Amino acid sequence: MQKVFVTGANGLVGSNLCHRLTELGYDVVAMVREKSNLLGLKGFKGKIVYGDILDEKRLTELMEGADYVFNTAGLVSFDNRLRKKLFRVNVEGTRNVMNAALQAGVKKVVHTSSVAAIGIPPTGDIADEAVEYNRFKYRIVYDDSKHFGEVEVRKAVERGLDAIIANPGSVMGQRDVYFHSGVLLKILKGRRTVPYVVGGMCSVCVDDVVDGEIAALKMGRTGERYILGGENLTFKELFRQIGEVVGASAPNFYVPIWAARAAAWTLEAVSNITGKPPVLTKAHVASATLPHYFSFEKAKRELGYQPRPIKDAIRKSYEWYLENNLME
Repeated sequence: MQKVFVTGANGLVGSNLCHRLTELGYDVVAMVREKSNLLGLKGFKGKIVYGDILDEKRLTELMEGADYVFNTAGLVSFDNRLRKKLFRVNVEGTRNVMNAALQAGVKKVVHTSSVAAIGIPPTGDIADEAVEYNRFKYRIVYDDSKHFGEVEVRKAVERGLDAIIANPGSVMGQRDVYFHSGVLLKILKGRRTVPYVVGGMCSVCVDDVVDGEIAALKMGRTGERYILGGENLTFKELFRQIGEVVGASAPNFYVPIWAARAAAWTLEAVSNITGKPPVLTKAHVASATLPHYFSFEKAKRELGYQPRPIKDAIRKSYEWYLENNLME
């Protein structure tokens, strides 16, 4: 039986990946940090171990004997005030995982990055894997950290590691214990006034990301990146689909970007006083102004990737939250 080691195993992608891998017959070792929320791993039939991607020595010990590694660990935040932490986790942590995989003799690594690490096409068209990173001027620290994380993967490839990069869109679905995309369901549930801004994004079902990453393990080419996208939707259309599931009105209140920036500035100022993370940040608004539409044609061509409608993920996410009493 082939042994698979998964970092960030309690996160949205990691937890769903762990469940799917055990279903397929792999011997799965799921690494989480101590005191992590393990709700997403409820019913998991593999082994849970404790470690941290910031501890390279511990990583190497835990990876011993593993055939494959899925690195899904990372920090998702659009709060630029967390710059140091974002770079430490998403860059230094990625470097540690790659180094540990080399030392442990792992056969292949699939690294979970993001479409945020792909550049903006000069014409504003739909981006593919060939668009080089050019986002620095927008000052979105999360995006920069994911880019430099990929740089660490490529350095490891040059040193002989068989590694592949997966670039999911905005992931939605069951087991989103940290409410990364799920927060939209919570915010919109039952609302009669539903605001929206200009722009949109590429949204993808977590089940498709999991299938895509497993396909990348089997068929992906060393050093290549694969966009695991889904539907390219305007925020207005995405909020409409969410509303149909959670019982909200169709988007009916347009918020100009200048007003969104003002709200983000205010919420960050309040956060500085209360210590609670803001729901909206300046980086969120900056990201919304960029063309965030991506093509998954390469993954379709090389991996047989074929995503399902995003509404399936919205529904699964909502049902999972209700089952676990998390929508209050």
